[in-house]
Amino acid sequence: MIVAAARDLFESIARFADRHSPQTLFARALIIIVVPMLLLQALSAWWFYSQRGDNVTNRLAILLVRDLRMLIALRAEFPDDAHRAWIIRRSAQDLLLYVSFRKGIVRPFREPEYFDIAAREVQGALEADLKSPYYIDNNIGGGQMLIEIQLNDGDVMDVLVPHVRLTFGSSFAYVIAQVGLALVLFGLAIWFMHRELVPIAHLGVAADALGKGRDVPDFAFSGGTREVRNAATAFHTMRIRLRRSIQQRTEMLAGVSHDLRTPLTRMKLSLALLADSPETKELSDDVSDMERMIEGYLAFARGEGDEDPIPTDLSEILEDVAAGARRDNANVEVTWQGDMNVQLRPLAIKRCLTNLVSNALRYGTMVQLQAVRGRTSVEITIDDNGPGIPPDKYEDVFRPFFRLDESRNVDTGGVGLGLTIARDVARSHGGDVALAPSELGGLRVTVRIPI
Repeated sequence: MIVAAARDLFESIARFADRHSPQTLFARALIIIVVPMLLLQALSAWWFYSQRGDNVTNRLAILLVRDLRMLIALRAEFPDDAHRAWIIRRSAQDLLLYVSFRKGIVRPFREPEYFDIAAREVQGALEADLKSPYYIDNNIGGGQMLIEIQLNDGDVMDVLVPHVRLTFGSSFAYVIAQVGLALVLFGLAIWFMHRELVPIAHLGVAADALGKGRDVPDFAFSGGTREVRNAATAFHTMRIRLRRSIQQRTEMLAGVSHDLRTPLTRMKLSLALLADSPETKELSDDVSDMERMIEGYLAFARGEGDEDPIPTDLSEILEDVAAGARRDNANVEVTWQGDMNVQLRPLAIKRCLTNLVSNALRYGTMVQLQAVRGRTSVEITIDDNGPGIPPDKYEDVFRPFFRLDESRNVDTGGVGLGLTIARDVARSHGGDVALAPSELGGLRVTVRIPI
């Protein structure tokens, strides 16, 4: 129970830290450096002032009280005016204490007006080593402290004590030195951290471009850590393998589809020479199905292709797709919001949207085609008023050659590659295709393209 509670508490703290900490690696790394450095500075300042108060200032205060005791003893041993003047003169010259004597009594004791390490230490030393009534005023200005001591003969000895007698240096100078050193160290830390994170940022940009299907030029890291260089090497290897895999898939599908066309052509020629019969009709239908499947193979093989992403006006592609559907008297509405200039493969995106609109019109009578530009992506939605797809089949329909029941079977002309090709094109741009129920009563297909 205790271990589980501790683990839950640690996870809660970690989640809170993740939510409220900066999201960039540079900022988090800087915090990792800055926070310990600030703690170190605070601890060193605390140690400095504690040592200063407990040791150095305490001993200086004890020495001051001993000097005061000596002056009191001299005043009691030589009470005449000549010796009093000698005591006052020698105190200023040799002890840096400005002494004067007067008739009266000391003011009532009170605590120092504000926190002062030197005043506290002098007060403690007077309490421990001097049995006479005294008064301390640490707020007279001029870098001095006034001490009043009641003498046995009824006089009061006033002593102005410069702070130099109780301190070994300027606290302000110490603070300035600490702040200056901290700024220098922070600057060096920021510079080194930025230098180390630049290759990681470049690698992230390259990985993002590769994920969006864009060309990634060769690059090498002459600097940086071994781990970053290893990551760059692994990225290059992955990019080469991906390109080789895509190229091999495209060439294989194109080659197989092309090679199958020759025997199909001979079969069609042979069927044309045969007499009409139920058997030849069935065989002719099978050949037509195979032709459609081969066309699907070729379309799937062209999903990646050799087309490079270029700046494209997506609104023109939407209008072209809608115009192509309207030529067959289809009811297609097109709208868009925001800037439609996007880096993409225009032919591939047009093929993707054409497949989706054709699929929607095959099972519905009206299609709404809409594009909205967001902060990080453009979302294109295709809504239809057809029968839709059961939610539990949303992922199945993206599998190649998967077909649903009679509402979407081969008799309608599909071979089960339309949605597969659409998702393949979207993912080659770093996006995806998702399905959901449409407000029109049919299916909503959402194509997301990162920008």
